[in-house]
Amino acid sequence: MKHIPSSPESDEQYGGAIAWMAKNSVAANLLMVIFLVGGLIMSRQIKQEVFPEFTTDIVQITVPYPGASPAEVEQGIVLSIEDVVRGLEGVKRVTSSAVEGSGMVIVELISRSNEFKLFQDIKNEVDRITSFPEDAEQPVVSLIDSKNKVISLIVSGDQSERALRELAERMRDELLQRPGITLVELGLTPPLEIAVEISQED
Repeated sequence: MKHIPSSPESDEQYGGAIAWMAKNSVAANLLMVIFLVGGLIMSRQIKQEVFPEFTTDIVQITVPYPGASPAEVEQGIVLSIEDVVRGLEGVKRVTSSAVEGSGMVIVELISRSNEFKLFQDIKNEVDRITSFPEDAEQPVVSLIDSKNKVISLIVSGDQSERALRELAERMRDELLQRPGITLVELGLTPPLEIAVEISQED
C-alpha cells in the first residue's frame, strides 16, 4: 500500500479548533474535565425560586378637585403632572385617569432604580407645579410597593374562633422570627369586637 503524504493545502483546509483538539487529545480531555467540574460547582450556586423575584414599584399621585368635570380634571391637573414626571430618569410608564372631582396619575418605575430617590424627585416636581386650579386640593404622592403572596396557611379545628385566632397569631409571630420572612398577614379572620350590654333601666 502506497502512502501519499499530505500537502500543505490539505492541512490548511482542515485547520481550526477541531483539528487542534484531534491532534492534542490530552488537552481536549483536560479542557472538557474543567468545563464539567466548573459546571457542577456553579450549579450549586444557582438560585432557584418557585416565584421569580421582581419588583414593580409604583408612585401614585392623587389630586382631589371637587366639583370639576373629567375634562377639567384632565386639562387642569393630569396633563400638568404628566409633563413634569415623564422626563425623569427611572420612569418606565405613566398612566392617568380623570374622573369627576379627582385626578390620578400612576408612575411605574424601572426595576433596579432607587425608588426612594425617584419618589422624592417626583414629589418635588409635583410640588413645584403652580398651574393647578385654585379649587384643587393639595396633591397626595405615595409610593406603593408590590407584594407577592408566597404561601397560604389555613388553621382549622374543633375550637372556638377566639382560640383559632390566638393560634394563628402565635404562628404569625413565630414565622416572622425566621430569616427571609418579612411579612405575614392574617386573613379571613373576623375583626375583634367588644360587646357592651347595658340594662334597659340605665
